[in-house]
Amino acid sequence: MAGEAKTSAFMLGAATVMIGTPDKLFDLNPEDHSIGLVKNFRVTGEPSYTDLTQGVKNTVVYSVMTGNVVRASMEAYEYTGKNIAYSLGLEGGAVAPQTVSTDLSAPASISDTSVTVTSETGFAVDDYVMIQDGSDDKVYVRKLTATAAGSLTFAQALPKAIPAGAIVSKSNVIGIGSKDEQPYLSAKIVGTLADKTEVVLLCPKIRITNGFSLGFTTEGFDNLPYEFSFYDQVSTDPFYSDFLGEQAKLLTTK
Repeated sequence: MAGEAKTSAFMLGAATVMIGTPDKLFDLNPEDHSIGLVKNFRVTGEPSYTDLTQGVKNTVVYSVMTGNVVRASMEAYEYTGKNIAYSLGLEGGAVAPQTVSTDLSAPASISDTSVTVTSETGFAVDDYVMIQDGSDDKVYVRKLTATAAGSLTFAQALPKAIPAGAIVSKSNVIGIGSKDEQPYLSAKIVGTLADKTEVVLLCPKIRITNGFSLGFTTEGFDNLPYEFSFYDQVSTDPFYSDFLGEQAKLLTTK
């Protein structure tokens, strides 16, 4: 039969994308390094050639590969602080979910710069906090200038009175439009084919050079359209000898 299949290695499946520091390439694992739900992961190679021609018709008689750009793209759906930082070209590996929170043990009055809280544990000067006053969108952001036993002091006064019981949460702060340099990263992608076998892609040196998108829509789930740029290693990079002349390795049992 024309076009008859020879194997079951069909490309229909999902992938887990793991990101970490270059020295952790071979130790990346889903529990510590996965960016969560990812759809439509795709990696492409774009080789370019310089041709040698001859005659008045300039027919090609020889060519040399003079470049081979490798790129990867995907849609990341989980808007964690780590993933957002990565999408902005920043260091996201150190961003962890914040679990520090407390509540007002006494009501606060308009123009107060300090509030009485159940516990100040975990809060520090220069932290940014969100004060949740009941309804979903009634949130005030303040920067801490001092902490003491049972109290927090802010750089700005409160605009309204806030009742006892209001939640105060420590926040991650991610700069949009920052000019900080993202360090080089490594990535491991484990994809599953239609027959449940795995394909592994090892990327020793990448940066996330595109991907920030923040859209609150009601028509569908938004995503972070990540793009990886791949780089050649230099002699001081981890695993330089393992990837000499390569920007990634693809491992498959098929």
